Amino acid sequence: MDDSFNIQETRNYGLAIFFSDTTLTFCILDFKRNKFIGLQQLVKADVQPQNALPNQKISYPDFLDSVFSAMPWLKSSFKIVKIAYEGRKGTLIPAPLFDMDEKENYLKFNFQPGGEEQVLSDHLLSMDSYQVFAVPDLIFKSIGGYFQETKIVSAASVLIESIWINYKNRINTSRVFLHIRATLFDLMIFDGRHMTYFNTFPFQNPEDVTYYLIFVLEQLNFNPETVPLILLGDIEKGAPLFELLFKYVRQVDFGRKNEAYLYSYLMTQFPQHTQYPLFNFFSCGL
Repeated sequence: MDDSFNIQETRNYGLAIFFSDTTLTFCILDFKRNKFIGLQQLVKADVQPQNALPNQKISYPDFLDSVFSAMPWLKSSFKIVKIAYEGRKGTLIPAPLFDMDEKENYLKFNFQPGGEEQVLSDHLLSMDSYQVFAVPDLIFKSIGGYFQETKIVSAASVLIESIWINYKNRINTSRVFLHIRATLFDLMIFDGRHMTYFNTFPFQNPEDVTYYLIFVLEQLNFNPETVPLILLGDIEKGAPLFELLFKYVRQVDFGRKNEAYLYSYLMTQFPQHTQYPLFNFFSCGL
């Protein structure tokens, strides 16, 4: 956390949270200075509640209880609070075809039932589409218990809106965006004005990512030798995945931070593309 962070000033701060089944990541924006002053990621497996037995698996409610007990100021009154869920189950529906009463059926068409869950939707005005997604019921109720008045949106929606905001009218040719997460990656093709493709894939190794990428490009008649590829998320230059991608895609670059904001000196310690959707959350209309 930046030295300028002041618990008494949270009403002038924005809190943006990305949460998944295993992690919770947040950043703090000081609206007075338009500057990001905090960033932290907490991993469920690394948190051990008091009185827990050795090697005891922690439940999601206990994970959040431990987080908010250690940082009670997260429950303070912020100027803005935004929350997004990072999951696998999501699908895009064009607005003219979307029916609010059919949300569950849209997911059933694409995914196997996964127990009790909340099915939600985001309206992506820029794409005139709806992102339909599911949050496990236990996780939804756990995070909602701390932020009862805050809408939960899809992290995929934030990623799509972020790319559209930062790249619209800046390019006149198609670009491929690859957003790497822990066990999933998002693949998006954007032509400067419209998103022409989006999907999320699971992966276990760099070969999986490369296979899916090349397969999609070939199916859509893109030449991997010439189409530009923008990398976001958990990937660095020189990493095995980067080196493998570079063998097949010649024009590879990393996403750049949003120049509309200032950033604490602490945030120069990590690549600017790693938390791209999170740092662009406040710019989105979600």
